[in-house]
Amino acid sequence: MKVKRNWEALLLFKKVVIAGVGLIGGSLGLALTERRLAAEVVGVDPNRDNLNLAVTMGAVHRAASLVEALPAADLFILATPVGVTLGVLEMAVPFLTPGTIITDVGSVKGRLVERAEKMLPAGVHFIGGHPMAGLEVSGVAGARGDLFQGASYILTPTKNFDPVALQKLKRLVKEMGAHPVELAAEQHDRLVAMISHLPHLLAATLVNTVAAEPSSDMLLQLAAGGFRDTTRIAAANANMWRDILLTNRDMVLKAVRQFRRQLAEMELAINNFDQTALVAVLERAREVRMSLAENRTYLNER
Repeated sequence: MKVKRNWEALLLFKKVVIAGVGLIGGSLGLALTERRLAAEVVGVDPNRDNLNLAVTMGAVHRAASLVEALPAADLFILATPVGVTLGVLEMAVPFLTPGTIITDVGSVKGRLVERAEKMLPAGVHFIGGHPMAGLEVSGVAGARGDLFQGASYILTPTKNFDPVALQKLKRLVKEMGAHPVELAAEQHDRLVAMISHLPHLLAATLVNTVAAEPSSDMLLQLAAGGFRDTTRIAAANANMWRDILLTNRDMVLKAVRQFRRQLAEMELAINNFDQTALVAVLERAREVRMSLAENRTYLNER
């Protein structure tokens, strides 16, 4: 006899509200709906076409305004651009219900975590979040329910975090196929400046360096896999990255200075025709790169 599964018993949340149904917000919505982790997922987005597409795709069950959506929400996900997240949170405060868990998906945490802890009413719990996943496309059209499969998903609890809320978010992350990693907000910002923000800055600079050459058309026509792979992330949304780089300004500038020291070491070895030093630098980089785990399964499908 076939046993019918009780999906209600498996639900993590009754009602989830996602503000900003773009690539990340839409992918979170798809993960929630496809895995039946929430009874209802409500989308909020200023772009009506984007929001309608999210409903059509099944990323959210219905669309609403913040005022309509937030009361009685179990989970409120801020999937808005970094530059507007605090403003959206401030607008949401009057409509929040005690017991609501709030998280975000932004790649800068310090100021947001600090302000959130001060502005939220009693009984509402904020825990910062940052999925280490993404694509170069923007908007919900590029969303996919397996975007977080195999990825690290950083959680940054505040000083006075609620243990139950943290455990629910950890379970959600695991149910989506990702790996939860707990970090302090400041540590998060320092680390992602090195492994996310600096690479984007370098990719954009490399593209602009080539584009500034008199023969740039021919150079770009000849560009093969190495150049394309190295500069892939430069195709991401410029306004989004402006906000990220400026919001995490101090940590990004520190990462740039560290990169300059490494580049100077390489430059000196080439200038001095120092083969031993040059091989040592290249070999060190090779060994580190070879040790990285290829932990993203969906990329192999593309």
